[in-house]
Amino acid sequence: MARDSVGVPAGALTLELALHGPDPAPEALDDLYRALSAAGAARVERVLLNAPESDQRVADLVEVTTLLVGATGNVVAIVETVRAWLARRREAAAHRPAASAAEASTPRVIVTLDGETLELVDPPERAMNEAIARFYDRHRQD
Repeated sequence: MARDSVGVPAGALTLELALHGPDPAPEALDDLYRALSAAGAARVERVLLNAPESDQRVADLVEVTTLLVGATGNVVAIVETVRAWLARRREAAAHRPAASAAEASTPRVIVTLDGETLELVDPPERAMNEAIARFYDRHRQD
């Protein structure tokens, strides 16, 4: 069976998730990986946009965490999983003081599918909910 660059069967969809804001802790990323797998992701892969210098820490390079999600499930399940993950991050952040201004910023995830982007934040605003509904209508699997 042919596979794409993310290692999922040909014909499956590939979403790019760009996580903006404070870098999520490793356990938060693990939580997202598990949730995406449960929602139908065949593979989740973290991508660095350029290679680090030999003396440079990888964490210094990544201002935006980018995940490629190869999914055989439906788009709605994947996006709803990301929205729930954002809500859990906001809830957890509300119970601890921010160590810096960057950590106090609102995390957002930009989902890209077939060249179309959708920005997710939590809590969502009405306009964002409407944009999500339109995105679902265009990418829903019948």
